[in-house]
Amino acid sequence: MNDRARWNEKYHAEIHAARVNTNLIRYAHLLKRGRVLDLAGGLGQNGAWLGSHSNEFRIVNADISEEGLSRAPKEIARVVVEASHLPFTQQSFDTILNIRFYDRRVNFFELLALDGTVFFETYTIADQKYRPDFNPCYLFDLANLSEMFRGLEILQQQETDDGKRVYATVIARRIT
Repeated sequence: MNDRARWNEKYHAEIHAARVNTNLIRYAHLLKRGRVLDLAGGLGQNGAWLGSHSNEFRIVNADISEEGLSRAPKEIARVVVEASHLPFTQQSFDTILNIRFYDRRVNFFELLALDGTVFFETYTIADQKYRPDFNPCYLFDLANLSEMFRGLEILQQQETDDGKRVYATVIARRIT
Protein backbone atom coordinates (compact mmCIF):
# COMPACT_ATOMS: atom_id res chain seq x y z
CA MET A 1 0.00 0.00 0.00
CA ASN A 2 1.43 3.41 -0.93
CA ASP A 3 1.71 6.29 1.55
CA ARG A 4 -1.31 8.18 0.19
CA ALA A 5 -3.60 5.15 0.46
CA ARG A 6 -2.27 4.26 3.92
CA TRP A 7 -2.89 7.78 5.28
CA ASN A 8 -6.29 8.06 3.59
CA GLU A 9 -7.28 4.80 5.27
CA LYS A 10 -5.94 5.97 8.64
CA TYR A 11 -7.82 9.29 8.52
CA HIS A 12 -10.99 7.61 7.26
CA ALA A 13 -10.95 5.33 10.32
CA GLU A 14 -10.16 8.20 12.73
CA ILE A 15 -13.27 8.89 14.79
CA HIS A 16 -11.99 11.20 17.51
CA ALA A 17 -10.77 14.76 17.22
CA ALA A 18 -7.01 15.16 16.93
CA ARG A 19 -5.25 16.94 19.79
CA VAL A 20 -3.14 20.05 19.39
CA ASN A 21 0.55 19.44 20.08
CA THR A 22 1.34 20.58 23.64
CA ASN A 23 4.83 21.80 22.78
CA LEU A 24 3.43 23.92 19.95
CA ILE A 25 1.19 25.60 22.53
CA ARG A 26 4.19 26.05 24.85
CA TYR A 27 6.51 27.53 22.21
CA ALA A 28 4.11 29.40 19.88
CA HIS A 29 5.46 32.72 21.14
CA LEU A 30 8.81 31.90 19.45
CA LEU A 31 7.27 31.49 16.00
CA LYS A 32 7.30 34.22 13.38
CA ARG A 33 3.89 35.53 12.40
CA GLY A 34 2.89 35.47 8.76
CA ARG A 35 2.42 32.68 6.24
CA VAL A 36 2.66 29.22 7.84
CA LEU A 37 3.23 25.86 6.16
CA ASP A 38 1.74 23.02 8.22
CA LEU A 39 3.75 20.23 6.57
CA ALA A 40 2.04 16.83 6.69
CA GLY A 41 -0.63 18.65 8.69
CA GLY A 42 -3.27 15.97 8.25
CA LEU A 43 -6.46 16.93 10.06
CA GLY A 44 -5.11 20.46 10.50
CA GLN A 45 -5.56 20.79 14.26
CA ASN A 46 -2.10 22.30 14.86
CA GLY A 47 -2.32 24.88 12.09
CA ALA A 48 -5.89 25.74 13.03
CA TRP A 49 -4.89 26.23 16.65
CA LEU A 50 -1.99 28.49 15.63
CA GLY A 51 -4.33 30.52 13.41
CA SER A 52 -6.79 30.92 16.28
CA HIS A 53 -3.94 31.87 18.62
CA SER A 54 -3.24 34.91 16.45
CA ASN A 55 -4.87 36.11 13.25
CA GLU A 56 -1.37 37.11 12.11
CA PHE A 57 -0.75 33.43 11.27
CA ARG A 58 -2.10 32.45 7.83
CA ILE A 59 -2.03 28.68 7.47
CA VAL A 60 -1.44 26.41 4.48
CA ASN A 61 -2.00 22.75 5.39
CA ALA A 62 -0.03 20.49 3.02
CA ASP A 63 -0.59 16.75 3.24
CA ILE A 64 -0.52 13.64 1.07
CA SER A 65 -3.98 12.55 2.26
CA GLU A 66 -7.10 13.90 0.61
CA GLU A 67 -9.12 12.32 3.42
CA GLY A 68 -7.17 14.12 6.16
CA LEU A 69 -7.38 17.45 4.36
CA SER A 70 -11.11 17.05 3.71
CA ARG A 71 -11.62 16.83 7.48
CA ALA A 72 -9.33 19.79 8.25
CA PRO A 73 -10.92 23.09 9.31
CA LYS A 74 -12.31 24.94 6.30
CA GLU A 75 -10.78 28.28 7.34
CA ILE A 76 -7.25 27.12 6.46
CA ALA A 77 -5.90 26.62 2.94
CA ARG A 78 -5.26 23.01 1.99
CA VAL A 79 -2.92 21.48 -0.59
CA VAL A 80 -2.66 17.79 -1.49
CA VAL A 81 1.03 17.15 -2.06
CA GLU A 82 3.91 14.84 -1.24
CA ALA A 83 6.53 16.47 0.99
CA SER A 84 9.28 15.62 -1.50
CA HIS A 85 7.47 17.59 -4.26
CA LEU A 86 6.38 20.80 -2.55
CA PRO A 87 5.11 23.34 -5.12
CA PHE A 88 6.17 26.42 -3.16
CA THR A 89 8.80 28.95 -4.19
CA GLN A 90 11.86 29.67 -2.10
CA GLN A 91 11.33 31.82 1.00
CA SER A 92 7.53 31.38 0.82
CA PHE A 93 6.90 30.89 4.53
CA ASP A 94 7.48 32.74 7.78
CA THR A 95 6.95 29.57 9.83
CA ILE A 96 6.90 25.85 9.12
CA LEU A 97 5.16 23.35 11.38
CA ASN A 98 6.58 19.86 11.00
CA ILE A 99 4.90 17.67 13.61
CA ARG A 100 5.13 13.86 13.84
CA PHE A 101 6.63 13.74 10.36
CA TYR A 102 10.16 13.37 9.06
CA ASP A 103 11.48 13.43 5.52
CA ARG A 104 15.16 14.23 5.10
CA ARG A 105 14.46 15.65 1.63
CA VAL A 106 12.59 18.67 3.02
CA ASN A 107 14.78 21.77 2.97
CA PHE A 108 13.57 24.18 5.64
CA PHE A 109 16.19 26.79 4.75
CA GLU A 110 14.91 27.12 1.17
CA LEU A 111 11.26 27.41 2.20
CA LEU A 112 11.76 29.96 4.99
CA ALA A 113 11.86 33.73 4.62
CA LEU A 114 14.55 35.65 6.50
CA ASP A 115 13.98 35.30 10.27
CA GLY A 116 11.45 32.55 9.52
CA THR A 117 11.01 29.80 12.09
CA VAL A 118 10.50 26.04 12.15
CA PHE A 119 8.66 24.09 14.81
CA PHE A 120 9.86 20.50 14.29
CA GLU A 121 8.76 17.60 16.46
CA THR A 122 9.08 13.97 15.45
CA TYR A 123 10.08 10.53 16.66
CA THR A 124 13.79 9.78 17.00
CA ILE A 125 15.76 6.60 16.44
CA ALA A 126 15.64 6.05 20.22
CA ASP A 127 11.90 5.45 19.78
CA GLN A 128 12.72 1.99 18.40
CA LYS A 129 12.77 0.69 21.97
CA TYR A 130 8.99 1.29 22.11
CA ARG A 131 8.16 0.69 18.45
CA PRO A 132 10.69 -1.73 16.93
CA ASP A 133 8.27 -2.27 14.00
CA PHE A 134 8.28 1.44 13.02
CA ASN A 135 10.08 2.06 9.71
CA PRO A 136 13.48 3.54 10.70
CA CYS A 137 13.61 5.79 7.61
CA TYR A 138 10.87 7.87 9.30
CA LEU A 139 12.85 8.30 12.52
CA PHE A 140 15.02 11.36 13.08
CA ASP A 141 18.62 10.88 14.17
CA LEU A 142 19.77 13.78 16.36
CA ALA A 143 23.26 13.24 14.92
CA ASN A 144 21.82 14.77 11.71
CA LEU A 145 20.56 17.91 13.45
CA SER A 146 23.11 20.25 11.84
CA GLU A 147 22.41 18.80 8.40
CA MET A 148 18.62 19.00 8.70
CA PHE A 149 18.78 22.57 10.03
CA ARG A 150 21.69 23.83 7.91
CA GLY A 151 21.60 27.64 7.71
CA LEU A 152 19.28 27.88 10.70
CA GLU A 153 19.93 28.94 14.27
CA ILE A 154 18.67 26.41 16.83
CA LEU A 155 16.55 28.27 19.41
CA GLN A 156 15.30 25.25 21.34
CA GLN A 157 16.22 21.57 21.21
CA GLN A 158 15.23 18.65 23.39
CA GLU A 159 14.65 14.93 23.19
CA THR A 160 11.81 13.57 25.31
CA ASP A 161 11.17 10.01 26.47
CA ASP A 162 7.67 10.02 27.95
CA GLY A 163 7.69 6.30 28.71
CA LYS A 164 5.67 5.51 25.57
CA ARG A 165 7.51 7.25 22.73
CA VAL A 166 10.77 9.15 22.21
CA TYR A 167 10.69 12.34 20.17
CA ALA A 168 12.76 15.42 19.45
CA THR A 169 11.46 18.98 19.57
CA VAL A 170 13.48 21.59 17.69
CA ILE A 171 12.70 25.25 17.09
CA ALA A 172 14.98 26.99 14.64
CA ARG A 173 15.20 30.32 12.81
CA ARG A 174 16.66 31.31 9.44
CA ILE A 175 19.25 34.02 10.07
CA THR A 176 20.71 34.56 6.59
